Amino acid sequence: MIITALQRKGNNVVISFDDREPITFDYRTVLDNGLRKNDTLDEQFFERLISESIFLKTKDSAIRLLGRRHHSTSELRIKLIQKKFPKEIIEKVLADLTDKALLNDEQFAIAYLEERAVKKKIGVNKLKAELFKRGIDRKIIDKVLLNVDSQLSYDQAMELAQRKMISLRRKELDEKKLKSKIFSFLSSRGFESDMIMKVLNELEPDEED
Repeated sequence: MIITALQRKGNNVVISFDDREPITFDYRTVLDNGLRKNDTLDEQFFERLISESIFLKTKDSAIRLLGRRHHSTSELRIKLIQKKFPKEIIEKVLADLTDKALLNDEQFAIAYLEERAVKKKIGVNKLKAELFKRGIDRKIIDKVLLNVDSQLSYDQAMELAQRKMISLRRKELDEKKLKSKIFSFLSSRGFESDMIMKVLNELEPDEED
């Protein structure tokens, strides 16, 4: 096939051929391969150009997503699939980003832990479930959760329990029902049963503030 015309449109170049419909390529693909009018391309080279162009577009999209917030590999894969990029190209992009340390599930998990455990006061059980849902490998989850500060987690559970008790006191519940509701509340926040029981045992029954 022979290139009959090239037309720049933003970050793309529309290339016309003598034997097929025009194809839009990423400008970098055209530049890197030195494509010009009257160049003759064989089918294998043509297919490689298409693959290179799609790879660049897919990688650009991935980097934009990573620029907005941290993503796990699984999350990024799902979003790129939703954007209709070819799956085989997506896998190459993910591998490239991982090699360049732009995509790292362990770093994602650490950042997620900081946001959810420290700032949002979420317990270990819920953190495990949330990280697993985001496609993080169990070994990485177990490793990262070793960094959870047990004293901080206890302090957070106690603080939440005290606040909940103040709210429940207004409903004039008896002590058993009150502690049962606090247990359920802390459990829903992902705190482990042993820690919740410790909090309840040390929680002052007449705590008012």
